[in-house]
Amino acid sequence: MNNVNESISKLPPFVLSKLNVGMQPDSGFEEVLQLACNENPYGPSTRVLAALNEAQCSTNRYPDSDGLRLKSQLAERLGISVFQITLGAGSSGVLDLITKVTLSPNSEVIVDEYCFTLYPILVYAAHGKIVTVSAKNWKIDLSAMLGAITPSTRLIFITNPGNPLGTYTEHAELLAFLDALPPRIWVVLDEAYCEYVRNSSFPNSRQLCQEYPNVILTRTFSKVYGLAGLRVGYGLSSENMCEMLNRIRPPFNVNSLALAAAGAAFDDRVYVRECLELNETGRAYFYREFERMGLEYLDSQTNFITFNCGREAAPINTGLKKRGIFVRTLANYNLLNHLRVTIGLPEENKRFVATIEQILLN
Repeated sequence: MNNVNESISKLPPFVLSKLNVGMQPDSGFEEVLQLACNENPYGPSTRVLAALNEAQCSTNRYPDSDGLRLKSQLAERLGISVFQITLGAGSSGVLDLITKVTLSPNSEVIVDEYCFTLYPILVYAAHGKIVTVSAKNWKIDLSAMLGAITPSTRLIFITNPGNPLGTYTEHAELLAFLDALPPRIWVVLDEAYCEYVRNSSFPNSRQLCQEYPNVILTRTFSKVYGLAGLRVGYGLSSENMCEMLNRIRPPFNVNSLALAAAGAAFDDRVYVRECLELNETGRAYFYREFERMGLEYLDSQTNFITFNCGREAAPINTGLKKRGIFVRTLANYNLLNHLRVTIGLPEENKRFVATIEQILLN
């Protein structure tokens, strides 16, 4: 290939995901158990389904390009201005806009070694360079990030809570980091899983976004709100940054069904509370079962758990797939003994535990 972005040509080639192979008619699986993608297993709420039913009658019309109704809902609940909100096709869509706005050729972006795999793709697409720092005690090492700053540093990604580990950065340490950071450097707080956090020491990111003009916050409706298939997320930033992001945001980048569903999901607090309670129950169940089996795990603030199989995870993962159970391998993070499992429905969790215990005993 000639005349293409050289940075992109260096990325690993795209490989079609086989996670949904069990859904094919000839797969041989009676029932696939999908615990690899950190989706909400309870599906969209009834209020979302009603909103989708109503919205589908208008799919011949273009959506509101500004998403003002959803932005107004977010602004009222979060205590910010609608002019600080950027909508995207999932938070990934907002992250894409951020890298395009902030980076120029050879700009450096600091990430941690267990960062979300999308970051390098977006950075390379924007002609930037990735600088990776090692984690410390399974968490982002903010001191190491400060030490990695050079005159070329333009952006820092902080996933909080992190994926694939599920650990988090506390408010006090993040505050100290921002105070020490040169204000010319942009910081993205990627909070895709923030609704699941149960610790009071989690950062008040909305406040930080108001107090530090170089902080950009991203969130999604794909996780606890159960809208992964509709692709809608949002970013919070200063009004100046928001205006820049909207300069390059494609018109109609969030479709009308997604806008309607997100608005209904955001208002359905009962559904969200029920999902969080069920997630807590599932997480506690996994902890008990992992401890019973003698498996080490990372304390998670999300809807997934990363655990140590005690030996190479690849054969165990293969055994799970042969039985129609899909989890996430972490070999790409050099975690060869670890797997990441999404917390599913109670019966799904039990099936996973029974199956992996059977594999481990053989």
